[in-house]
Amino acid sequence: MPKLAAVTYRLFEGEEPVIEAARNAETHDFGGELVLTFQGGMRSFVSWVSEPVPYAVGVKDASHFVPDGSLADFDVSGARMWATLIGKELSLGFVGADNQVLRISSKDDQVLVCSFERGGWWADELTICKQMPAQRDPA
Repeated sequence: MPKLAAVTYRLFEGEEPVIEAARNAETHDFGGELVLTFQGGMRSFVSWVSEPVPYAVGVKDASHFVPDGSLADFDVSGARMWATLIGKELSLGFVGADNQVLRISSKDDQVLVCSFERGGWWADELTICKQMPAQRDPA
């Protein structure tokens, strides 16, 4: 796979606080989509989808949302969450057959993209993290 050139968050209004979390390499979640841009211009769009199970993580070469939707683009390439992957050859692969977790990794680091929100799986948001989130016990 070509080297990663840029990472963009496409966020809905009100989701902007996740940018600071990405800068601090803190786990964060949002309902928009993630765009990985590779050297040579190839892009991969990552968002929550409804296949192979409801609320899985999906990857495709075009936006998961209606063009000109209400998403705003924010470059987070320099954020601590992503900076160690910029300029590196990456591997993208799902952890498990249900596509609930996408591992984006280089030889030295990884970022996980999960369909996980507020302590529960099966979410219509993406959680961005360095380690697999722990599911909270039901109260």
